[in-house]
Amino acid sequence: MISTYDKFVRLLQLEIESLHDELEIILRSLDERLANHEITEYVRNENHAVLRNELLGLEDFVRTEFGVAEREGASLEEIESEVKSYLRRRLTERDYVPALYELVSRRIDKIVAYLRSPAPVA
Repeated sequence: MISTYDKFVRLLQLEIESLHDELEIILRSLDERLANHEITEYVRNENHAVLRNELLGLEDFVRTEFGVAEREGASLEEIESEVKSYLRRRLTERDYVPALYELVSRRIDKIVAYLRSPAPVA
């Protein structure tokens, strides 16, 4: 049987990949919008810098394995709390964009809701 921790981490990896892909798409769209004269170069550069910072923050978060190690019998609430706490601390320490916390936190909330639902995938 797969532990709660393993389920959580596997789902979080998928959610982070999805978020990373979404941010990459937005980055590419900035260049298209600039070429179509929908935004100025200044706006493109400012948004690009923020998005690159978010991507770096995500990559850092993944590299550190979400800041939580498997503990025998850890509850879903404990795992969630530890990961969110680590994420907030890491973003502050590394000076990443604070909005990244909300982006990832929403994904974590989605995972927790799924794992709490009746009969999630084993």
